[in-house]
Amino acid sequence: MNNSLALLKERDFGLLLGGQLISQLGENLNRVALLWFVYQLTHSPGTVAIIGILQTLPPLLFGWLTGVALDRTSKKMVMLGLDTTRGLLVLLIPVLYFFHILTLPILYTVVFLIAVTSGIFGPALYSSIPEIIPQNKTVAANALMQTTGQIGMLLGPILGGILVAFWSPPAVMAINGITFLISALFLVFIRIPWTPPTTSLSIKSFFKETAGGFQVVFGKKHNYLPLFAVMTLYGLITGPLNILLPIFAKSTLHEGSKAFGLLISALGIGMVLSSLFLSFSAPRSMGVWIRNAFMSAGVLLGALSIVHTLSWSIGVLIAAGTALSIVNPLIHTIVQKNTSPELLARTFSTISIGFLVGLIVGMAALPSLLALLGASKTLLLMGAVLFVGALVVSAPLMKPQTLSERGPSGEPIHHNGVQQLAPVELREE
Repeated sequence: MNNSLALLKERDFGLLLGGQLISQLGENLNRVALLWFVYQLTHSPGTVAIIGILQTLPPLLFGWLTGVALDRTSKKMVMLGLDTTRGLLVLLIPVLYFFHILTLPILYTVVFLIAVTSGIFGPALYSSIPEIIPQNKTVAANALMQTTGQIGMLLGPILGGILVAFWSPPAVMAINGITFLISALFLVFIRIPWTPPTTSLSIKSFFKETAGGFQVVFGKKHNYLPLFAVMTLYGLITGPLNILLPIFAKSTLHEGSKAFGLLISALGIGMVLSSLFLSFSAPRSMGVWIRNAFMSAGVLLGALSIVHTLSWSIGVLIAAGTALSIVNPLIHTIVQKNTSPELLARTFSTISIGFLVGLIVGMAALPSLLALLGASKTLLLMGAVLFVGALVVSAPLMKPQTLSERGPSGEPIHHNGVQQLAPVELREE
């Protein structure tokens, strides 16, 4: 608890946290507005899935290329430029709508470009955290940063559902654009240390440094492959789940946009609860927590498939959100603690490929699953996949640390800048 309270008093971290809180609130307003807008216009789950895929595809295509540039560039200037750019792009949607020239192809293009900037922002954000906070506060910092997203997920959809019901969805999107610009203003006053690289970047060195990020994750000397698998499973389930909720609200619960907003907010409530827990109490065994969180979420998604009332659905989603939200801060902490600063952005970008691949596969399969099984049975299948997958992908995280991986004084051995610590052994003091 002391770590979290101390972090909130840190000037630079507090500004970063405040800017993210505002932008996340706007982004979750936009989530309801955009998905409901597209589904209301087309009545096509496939079209909604296309939006989801377009939001995911750019980071998958370009994320592995941006890691080297992020590791060589001022994180502050990168995030400032990205927030400004995506704010202007989001504002473009209501402008085009106002002049009656917004078509689906244009909307697809703008969504794609916004996703390009957002895909770069994530690794920049999480690789900047170790630069402004002490290492012993990383779990608390990651959990607090995730909390901004979950508070946005809690409040944004409720407000978004109400505003969409009584106002134009593109107007709601304009609010999101403004929040990105406010976040950029916060970044102006943040101090993030940065040391310019001492070597120039050539095409040969670019690909060599990019390969370094892949080596950290997939190399035999490191233990990040299980983290890659965990994030792939996480994307495989959470991607379709977000797209499925408006369809579940309409076809199974026979409700409208307000109910959709409440369902997303229910996930947000659960995620806030788990993030707050991690902010004040770090798990003793991260591998065990990751496994148990996924298994619990799998059971809860199965339970959601058999409840057909809004109130019960909200309750189940609160619990599912709590379980699912355990994973991200722990993965980020493992990487931040065991990776040298000059490799952080590349490592995050590489691990995010697993999440994005899972996301795209899940969203691409969703329309066919809905046509074949319907919303409820699709949820049941997702729960079963998550439960069984948790046992498989988390198994390597349960392996105990071997003595050969530590030096004579008990310190972790470094290989190419990465400490050989099993995730299960990590502790937060």
